[in-house]
Amino acid sequence: MNTQVKFTSLKTNKFIQFIVYSNLWISIGSALLCWQVFYLNKLEFNLNYFLFVLFSTLVSYTFQRLFRLKSIAKFNNKAWVVLNKKTAIILTVIGVIGALCTLPQFLSFSILWWLIPSGIISLLYSLKRLRDTPYVKIFLISISWGVICGVIPFILAENYDTKKILFNFIIITCYIMAITIPFDIRDLGLDEDKKRTIPQVMGVTNAKTSALVILGISLVLFQSIFNPLQSILYIISSLISGYLIYNSNKGSPDIYFTLWIDGHIIFQFLLIFFLS
Repeated sequence: MNTQVKFTSLKTNKFIQFIVYSNLWISIGSALLCWQVFYLNKLEFNLNYFLFVLFSTLVSYTFQRLFRLKSIAKFNNKAWVVLNKKTAIILTVIGVIGALCTLPQFLSFSILWWLIPSGIISLLYSLKRLRDTPYVKIFLISISWGVICGVIPFILAENYDTKKILFNFIIITCYIMAITIPFDIRDLGLDEDKKRTIPQVMGVTNAKTSALVILGISLVLFQSIFNPLQSILYIISSLISGYLIYNSNKGSPDIYFTLWIDGHIIFQFLLIFFLS
């Protein structure tokens, strides 16, 4: 009986590790965050764009890790991408094919002008240029998410309500920035001092405070454009993400960040989608 329990637990752990460290988890999260914007703003849902965001996120995050494979192996030779290089390559190929198949279904010049900057940011991040640029990394990454998830859905739906576009962009940018700061806390001691991440500059306590303040901005703006029930659900979601931010520490296990904090994006979508 005990052997059966241990075996089941082992399989479950391996499955969770695959979902999380293969970048499927964050890819699903990014696609659902887009869907959340379509849903909350009553925009016509675009399945091809939803799938494009999922596949392109998978490509971006997996390629970044493959590109840094040697440096990752030096730090942790048991990292998932190190032990599963072939699987990571296959997932990257699947992501590229999926992105290329869905992109023509919605692409236009107006969309292209929004996609190009995000693609450049992703490429530079993969090539280490952006990762090593002091101060700006977290801002550009958050802004990129804000554009992909908070702006382009409106362009696709041909809804040019400036206030809604701006507020959705800021809400998502602030939310992503807030839940990204804990990852810089996790990487303290691993990131070179020259990167000047927020925890390096401000210290852990002040970095957490900053993240909570930024999350608060997202929360206040959300209340101003969505209905009371959706606002209450976002408050609940923000309390949970705030708790996760507050309890993030350098010594916390990596799964705390990659499963729970990244997974909050998925939780938030499910909460809002099914209860509002």
